[in-house]
Amino acid sequence: MKKLNRLLYSNKFFAMIMLMIQIGVFVGTYIWLSDYSKVLWGFSTILSAVLIIYEINREDEPTFKVTWITLISIVPVFGALFYLYTRTRGVTNNIRDDYERVRKENEKYLPDDEEVIKSIESRREKGFAAYLKKFGGSPAFKNTAVQYYPVGERMFEDMKKELLKAEKFIFMEFFIINYTSTMWKEVLDILKMKARQGVEVRVMYDGMGCIATLPQQYNEILERQGIKCKIFSPIVPLISTHQNNRDHRKIIVIDGKCAFSGGINLADEYINQKMRFGHWKDTGFMMKGEAVAGFTSLFLDMWNINDEKCEDGGKYITLSHECGVNAEGYVIPFGDTPLDDIYVGKRAYIHNLENAAEYVYIMTPYLVIDDDMYEAMKYASQRGVDVKIIMPHIPDKKFAFWLARTYYKKLLKAGIEIYEYTPGFIHAKMSISDGQRAIVGTINHDYRSLYLHYECAAYMVNVPAVMDVESDFLDTLSLSQRITQEDLKKFNFFSMLIGHIMRLVAPLM
Repeated sequence: MKKLNRLLYSNKFFAMIMLMIQIGVFVGTYIWLSDYSKVLWGFSTILSAVLIIYEINREDEPTFKVTWITLISIVPVFGALFYLYTRTRGVTNNIRDDYERVRKENEKYLPDDEEVIKSIESRREKGFAAYLKKFGGSPAFKNTAVQYYPVGERMFEDMKKELLKAEKFIFMEFFIINYTSTMWKEVLDILKMKARQGVEVRVMYDGMGCIATLPQQYNEILERQGIKCKIFSPIVPLISTHQNNRDHRKIIVIDGKCAFSGGINLADEYINQKMRFGHWKDTGFMMKGEAVAGFTSLFLDMWNINDEKCEDGGKYITLSHECGVNAEGYVIPFGDTPLDDIYVGKRAYIHNLENAAEYVYIMTPYLVIDDDMYEAMKYASQRGVDVKIIMPHIPDKKFAFWLARTYYKKLLKAGIEIYEYTPGFIHAKMSISDGQRAIVGTINHDYRSLYLHYECAAYMVNVPAVMDVESDFLDTLSLSQRITQEDLKKFNFFSMLIGHIMRLVAPLM
């Protein structure tokens, strides 16, 4: 009875009911129009033709265009109505304007360090650093110490220690917070204590990511405990593109001197206290030093969306320069948004592939790649670069897993090695090349992360932690099964069939 009551009064139940009503209205409209079959046929033909021509001429990713054109062509009436219903951009445009306004305000506190720029010998790397500064939100920072974590439980222990040291402020931004988890309860106890001590505490969570893990108006509960809280894009159950644009970032900033990020959310499976899909393999990092400013800015960019008055973030962002850290290499924190046609996360992963001389190692929980990513992987392999990908063996989402496996055949044919982590589920998101460059963060190798979500990561060059990333990959590889062409023949026929059918709408998933 308690579980039933919890469901009935949950965000998830409310959203499901509202969504079902809207689907009913949508289907009802379709059936009503079907009664006027002759008029409908002529109207739908003209409308479909107009929408297809419009979509062909839009500045968008080609794979999305093909998906929509196919859908409209195969089921003209339904496809056209669905297209019109989901492609409205009013809400997204408002968010974009707010985001750009806030970013411009914070940019003045993130100037280029000329010493770092001069130290970058490669012209390509200088160009990529400039690209990340312009579109990812942060310049290249030196004097940043990075601690890499191969599992969530190790990061969690250090996270608690650093939170207890907070004196000025704590900023937290997460996709998932589970209020019944041991992980969140321990963090919340620290946050409440720090708030009582006068530390400014802010928490932001995603409305969709937490739909099943937090009660309604949980932000108000935290506010009453002295914690400032915002829900990013609270769920308004609409079938729309806007609802796809979720805040998938995981960021903690403490006093502007310490930052955490990676794939780890605030729920017990991420630290293996709850075993859902075998061993949960996740990764993250802690950084101290100048690059923390980049993550402080990324948090404030999101926090100030929809606020009429943009706060001055300078008093928070500039604190990282007081750390006094001396470390090798440079770090570029960066963010990615669905608010423009610039796919920073995708370009970062392709940059690693295009500039590798010896190897590129990739870990990702989901693998749904477009032609650009495939060609970059294929060309790297053809140049003699050793490209290895580690995927989960026990999936958290079966349909996504079946879809991912449909890409194995052509990847193997291109000379790319694929492995599956047999102890359980891989949730890590990383790309490392030649022992020099590494990307660690929240960005999966799928359409949702690369095109639809708000994401973040750190691009690290010649930082000692890069070798820790490589060691972790090789350790994980030793626990993984290499997939061969013979293995593909043994995959379940039904699951592969479903996966191939899902390729049709993969960009919309």
